[in-house]
Amino acid sequence: MNGSQQLFIPLQLTPGAEGVYLRSLCGADELALENTGIINLIHLLESLMSIGTSDNKINAAQIVTADRDRLMAMLYISLYGSKVESTLNCRSCNQKFDLDFSLDELLKHYQPPPVPVFDNGTYEIESGISFRLPTGEDELQISGYTTEDAEKLLLERCLLEGNPAADSAKVQLKMAELAPLLNMEMEAVCPECSHSQNVQFDMQSFLLTKLKQERPVLIREIHSIASQYHWSQKEILDLPRSLRKQYAALIQPEN
Repeated sequence: MNGSQQLFIPLQLTPGAEGVYLRSLCGADELALENTGIINLIHLLESLMSIGTSDNKINAAQIVTADRDRLMAMLYISLYGSKVESTLNCRSCNQKFDLDFSLDELLKHYQPPPVPVFDNGTYEIESGISFRLPTGEDELQISGYTTEDAEKLLLERCLLEGNPAADSAKVQLKMAELAPLLNMEMEAVCPECSHSQNVQFDMQSFLLTKLKQERPVLIREIHSIASQYHWSQKEILDLPRSLRKQYAALIQPEN
């Protein structure tokens, strides 16, 4: 996708926007990734949402966290396909084995249920208890705190009416029901010894880690294209990822 091609991703839970348009990923985006944290992720999405149009009504940090997980899943599918593959070490026999599953199926399974919601994104559990769903802005504000303090601060920010201490468990349970995150434990069974073990899957970490792990490939592609066509690094980094890979693939047989 270049400037004329955009990926539209619907947002089911974010007030004020039916969806967002993303431009294609390019080498400059991949090279800018330093880690898998929330700041890097927001910067990446903000860059991909800067497509020179007024179609995007919100910024990346305003997207509800659960919507953002699905956005990243759809971005992953556009880059790699629906199949997720990972190699694990069995905790019992220490043998390596492969785990794979379909992101399409995962998205269907964790589809947010249709529920009544006010236009401003407010949910009401019962009279006197209402809340909104957390967004990237909230995550940025609690970044750097301990897990316990971060959870407490996040609840305080999102609870619009109620008692943070007394209503905490009830609100968190309702949030998980209404806006399930793609961050869960999955069961993996070793084919060698049949040992069952839980594996943590986090959409954010998985996507950004995969992009970071491909940096050596990106550097080789830059080198190959620059050597063959004598383009500048910026020109190559500005190419849509898919187009850059097509150029690099054409050069490989010639070399």
